Amino acid sequence: MTLIKNIAQYLVRRAERRVGVQFDYVHAIADTSIGLLSRYNRLFGFLDPRKHLPPHAYHAARLRGALAADCGTCVEAEINLAISAGCEAPWIKGVLSGNGDGPIADVIALTDAVVRDRTDLPEARDAIARAYGQAGLIELTFAMNGAALLPGVKRAMGYATACDLSMMKKLA
Repeated sequence: MTLIKNIAQYLVRRAERRVGVQFDYVHAIADTSIGLLSRYNRLFGFLDPRKHLPPHAYHAARLRGALAADCGTCVEAEINLAISAGCEAPWIKGVLSGNGDGPIADVIALTDAVVRDRTDLPEARDAIARAYGQAGLIELTFAMNGAALLPGVKRAMGYATACDLSMMKKLA
């Protein structure tokens, strides 16, 4: 079992380098149970693929979802992933501030309503479906809620860090 745990730790460190943040809580999961790590990793198969949305829409939802969950490290990871996907720093700062144009404004509004406020915003949802289709809307719901789910896992395990929005804007 030690070999499998060593391989798991190596893969976690590789993911940390790709995303640019520490995954202490994932290391703890790997140390505790490879079965639990496998269950955790299945979340990413559900959350990660972006097939029906342009990068800016997808990352706006992920950024706002992580921000709503108030996890500084998660927002930092989302900033790094958005930059890697080609999103520009000024655009990221705007999304972090809640500013966007066209369909991105609707993405921000719906993500904030659903994830932060726990309400509904039918007008934004309808606009998103018109802009990106029903598959895009569904993928967007996975992105926003998934980005908010991971901070909850971290918080429950005692690894979450609170957001400092001014610092996050400087990272972008």
